[in-house]
Amino acid sequence: MYPWNATLGSWAEGTGLHIDALGLVTLLGAEEMNRSIGRLVPSLYLDYLPLLGAFVVAGNQFTEKKPGFALYNISEGIMTSELAGWFSRWLQGQELHRVRSVVKWEVGERPHRWTSFLVGFLLISLPSHGILIALTVLSADWWGFANVMAMIVSVIVRRIQVAQNQAGIDANIREAQQEARKYNYPQKFEDYKSSMARLEERRQQSLVSEDAKLPTEPKDPYTIAKVIVITEDSKAVTIAVPRYLIKHIFTAHPQSPNQLLYTACQWIGWAGFAVHVISIGMAGLYTQICTVVVILVATVFTAHKVGCEDSRIWSRFRSKWRKDVDEDLEYSCWVSSSLKATLATYPVSYVNWSDTEEDRKLPSVQEPHEVKGGGRWGRRNKVDLESSLSKPDVLKNIPERRQDLYAWLDLTAEEDSHLNFWGLIPHNQEWKDIYLEKKAIHRRRLRRNQAHGMNANPGAALQ
Repeated sequence: MYPWNATLGSWAEGTGLHIDALGLVTLLGAEEMNRSIGRLVPSLYLDYLPLLGAFVVAGNQFTEKKPGFALYNISEGIMTSELAGWFSRWLQGQELHRVRSVVKWEVGERPHRWTSFLVGFLLISLPSHGILIALTVLSADWWGFANVMAMIVSVIVRRIQVAQNQAGIDANIREAQQEARKYNYPQKFEDYKSSMARLEERRQQSLVSEDAKLPTEPKDPYTIAKVIVITEDSKAVTIAVPRYLIKHIFTAHPQSPNQLLYTACQWIGWAGFAVHVISIGMAGLYTQICTVVVILVATVFTAHKVGCEDSRIWSRFRSKWRKDVDEDLEYSCWVSSSLKATLATYPVSYVNWSDTEEDRKLPSVQEPHEVKGGGRWGRRNKVDLESSLSKPDVLKNIPERRQDLYAWLDLTAEEDSHLNFWGLIPHNQEWKDIYLEKKAIHRRRLRRNQAHGMNANPGAALQ
């Protein structure tokens, strides 16, 4: 027997301390981990550490659809409340404005994440688990050793299940791209133009009546659709995404490419959770304390998105200490190997609808210039930032309304009718008059910006 075993044992008995580890691992942090893990954004530092609420992963609860969300595809006139579980959790994890948030979704190829492996696994996870294993083995705490092994199993199960869901999203993207190619829009558009030309020719020859049925114009699946999502806390988010991706990504549940592996991981996860629940209660006090510290620290940091690409912790600190840093600067994160999200905002100046002569002399919006890898959604340059800071601070106190968002989207009469049908536009003539006035002001602003060679609309991809 190792000499320090008796010392640790007597210390534990002398403290008289008892930890309700069973309640800790089964009750605390479950909802936070459901939301954090389910949004599928990895952490640079915490991916390989154990977390509270392991049963959330074993029971596949982090993929279930959440109520309270609604997606409105204004371009197509389609509405649904059946959003993919990962998408609703991703939205819950972002710091969204009431109406000014805009999310652009792109298909690309994510760079290899060697830094995550080197930092998260070799520098953080391996030493943490190694110390716990050494502690339990050298003190002959075999219940504690079983507890550490169960935690390692939970990490492996979580990594596999998250990776399988990400692979399911990538598979849905490939399916959507295949459908878009099969649609063959260029050929359909040529056929449409030919049909219209023949119809016009027959009309001129009085072979058909003026009210003859027109051919249906095909829609390019690669154009950006006008989509808004209403979250469970009534925030309206503008989604900029190609038409062909919407039904395959945001409403379809991603299916694991290897369903047998996924099911096996669920069973192994439940077995590991059972071992963890029993063994942590039987382990020595010192093992329990170390285990609780590791799990709690990892859980708290994960809930606050430490090390994640969509974390806003450091930007908030910089904006508090430095007045020249814009807290609303856009940022990007990868949800899977092929799907990238870029979150930006309409400038706060957009809520000012005065449209006076003095206002026309000032840059009405900030222009996100094109940069490598970011397109028109790249970071705003210094000139744009300074022009936004020259705006009166009183603009920040102007309330944001959905009416403003509808005006920024520059909807057509048909798209307005879709909003009417869904009940998103009130049956109030005064409200409609104000809305039409704001839409006219917004269009004048866009024309002024274009006259100055600016493309200053974060929602320009929606036009």
